[in-house]
Amino acid sequence: MATFLDVGLLEHFNVIFYLIFIFVLLYAILTLTKILGENKNLNAMLALALAFILALSGPTRDLIKFVTPTFFIFIFFAFFAVLIYKFLGASDENVLAIMGTKSGTRSFILIIILIIILSSFGKIFFTEPITSDVNETAVNKSAVGTRGESALAATLTHPKVLGLALILLIGAFAMSYLSKQANIIKFE
Repeated sequence: MATFLDVGLLEHFNVIFYLIFIFVLLYAILTLTKILGENKNLNAMLALALAFILALSGPTRDLIKFVTPTFFIFIFFAFFAVLIYKFLGASDENVLAIMGTKSGTRSFILIIILIIILSSFGKIFFTEPITSDVNETAVNKSAVGTRGESALAATLTHPKVLGLALILLIGAFAMSYLSKQANIIKFE
């Protein structure tokens, strides 16, 4: 049953989300490492070209789909470990000393990141596809109209389309309100 806030149609826009994610990641890497120099336009053009190529690659999308939640969980636990350490009375200098090269924490973090990346590559590129016994000639027909205006009206009033419109509208208003400069009234 379709609900009003069904996000099923957002799956069709996955390529755009992958494109934006890859572009931001590559642009950040190129800007921070300064491989191509200080030219931001060159960094942006190269990042956009590589993002288009990589976002249209199926295995790359699968790799990002597999790696992103794992990295999020790792960063989540690392953040809360630092937060608990700070709650116990550690200063910023103590946290930076622990994250330094002397304690081996950086090496530990890099090893975990390497394990995540290598296991992701192994999962995506070195596993055999699973064959299915399902009859692939069966077509799942939708309940919307098939021709003309009835098809357009049925599609535009479908709960998934309305839910997608609502989610995009809420997101647009949220971005609009979050990007406005605050008007602070000073009373004297």
